Amino acid sequence: MTDPELDRDVVHRKSSRKPRNTKEGIQKMKWVSVAVLTAALLTGLTSAASASPTANEVRNTGTIGIGAIEVFDNAYKHPGQYDDLIPAGRFSGYAHTAGLYVGPGYCVRLRGWLYGTEQNPPPPSGLADPQILDGGPNGKQWILSDGFAGFDARALPATDPGCEKP
Repeated sequence: MTDPELDRDVVHRKSSRKPRNTKEGIQKMKWVSVAVLTAALLTGLTSAASASPTANEVRNTGTIGIGAIEVFDNAYKHPGQYDDLIPAGRFSGYAHTAGLYVGPGYCVRLRGWLYGTEQNPPPPSGLADPQILDGGPNGKQWILSDGFAGFDARALPATDPGCEKP
């Protein structure tokens, strides 16, 4: 059972609102529409930016760890070399990997991703031709191109036939 006084009060409050088709109501609706549209566009731009070629990852497809460089700033966790090791079968863990470190006596076969993401890496047909990065006798740092969405990298002993130019 409802209280007639309460029902009257609710009806009165509802009927005291301005109709939406007033000039003020239409202007508020336009402002809200513009705000929602702007938010939707910004959300779309954020997603597109995160999928840009500079948002690259490096996947270690081999069994030997590879040194990852997040930023070329000479302030590496392993001085003069790299920031973190990319374990076998794992990703670098950076949204953007600036470079790799190849240890002495090793090479890295590097293949750029023509498309794909960490969650959905490309199949072999979606990879660029391999490049060979030679570590030489002292180890070397290599800058990665921003022209690829990511990379597959495999470290091998320098004597391995896979270290020969493709």
